[in-house]
Amino acid sequence: MFDNVLNQNATNLIIEDLARGTLPQAMLFNGPQGAGKLTCAIETARVLSCTGNENGERGSWLCTCPSCLKHKALTHSSLLILGPRDCTLEIEAARKTFITAAEQEKNYIQATRYLFVRSVRKLTARFNPVLWEGDDKLSKMAPLVANIDELLEEIDPLRPLPPLDELKNIADCIVTASQKLENSFLYDSIPVAQMRRAAAWAHLTSADGGRKVLIIENADRMQESVRNALLKILEEPPKDVNFILTTSHRGAVMPTILSRVRTVPFIERNSDQQKEVIKRVFHDESKIDTISTYLESFLPVSREKLGILACSYLLTVKNMPALVKRIILQRFNPRDAIPVDMVIAEAHNFEPRLLFTLFLKEILDILRLAVREKGITSLEQNGALAWLNVVREVSENVSTYNQSITSALELLSEKLAKSTQS
Repeated sequence: MFDNVLNQNATNLIIEDLARGTLPQAMLFNGPQGAGKLTCAIETARVLSCTGNENGERGSWLCTCPSCLKHKALTHSSLLILGPRDCTLEIEAARKTFITAAEQEKNYIQATRYLFVRSVRKLTARFNPVLWEGDDKLSKMAPLVANIDELLEEIDPLRPLPPLDELKNIADCIVTASQKLENSFLYDSIPVAQMRRAAAWAHLTSADGGRKVLIIENADRMQESVRNALLKILEEPPKDVNFILTTSHRGAVMPTILSRVRTVPFIERNSDQQKEVIKRVFHDESKIDTISTYLESFLPVSREKLGILACSYLLTVKNMPALVKRIILQRFNPRDAIPVDMVIAEAHNFEPRLLFTLFLKEILDILRLAVREKGITSLEQNGALAWLNVVREVSENVSTYNQSITSALELLSEKLAKSTQS
């Protein structure tokens, strides 16, 4: 039980609650990114639905009851997942692990099949027809999801593996289709219509009469209408449904929601523990000592290049505070200013969207350096602080209101220029 959640004491708390029958109906898994919150939520759903093996044991990771097999493949109808998530890099890392294991005929090949399949279904689960009924994007998105599902069937862990060349082709097609699905259709914050449909689903009796689990990722990234819709169902939850919310920013979750969930804390693993996760999950013994850095190694644009592009973009902004410009030129030595369309092109069109988040982080880091610069005058500091606030505001517009990146960058340039004037 919880064998796949490494170096997290939170699992012990959940196991104790399960044994005593005191598991809260609504929980908030709080902790840093890459702490295993979603994996733990999915595993909790599996354990709750487990019907037991031939020895009568329930919840074992090796259980082969029909319910557990469906949960391991993330195809169980009693599980619903919604919320924004950056899936592409995990899919890329899992693909590499799976194909390498197949090429080298490793004895852990079956585990890597599950790793790859589950990494993809963490994405496709968010496109469950239950959540998208009536959405304008459904007709365009559904064929893409169907194609991914058909390809996943070819490498289903319960079927024989295809020949290696065919396997590589299938995996490549899955990755390409998954990237298109995430970049084109996945919302950066939960639409209120999806939350309402999830609430309606929660009130339906499951097909097998067992417990249902609704997982909501990044619960801090919701508009007010979505928070209110969630609060309504948490106030009067159906008795056979468990709710698991996840967040990396507990303080941004509405207090009235916090009052109706039990917070389960997930810790930041130390570097040795993160290396262990990389080694045991992805079978990679590289010297990278953080999970986020390992996954970022699969980005199509390096962090270094994003930093240079961020500087080149800032140089196009009118009325730049002199201090900010000096720091850019002294510390980063960027190319000349380049227009927004060229920034977007060189940043791989900011696909996956995580690239844009990291791009804005590079800008924020530059501005923080300016604010902390020795000898800074109050006027210069106010100018840098004004820019910091503008960047945070635009970042919020993209993550919460799904604003396009081109529009966001154009608006950012305009607001930065105006904030300096004021």
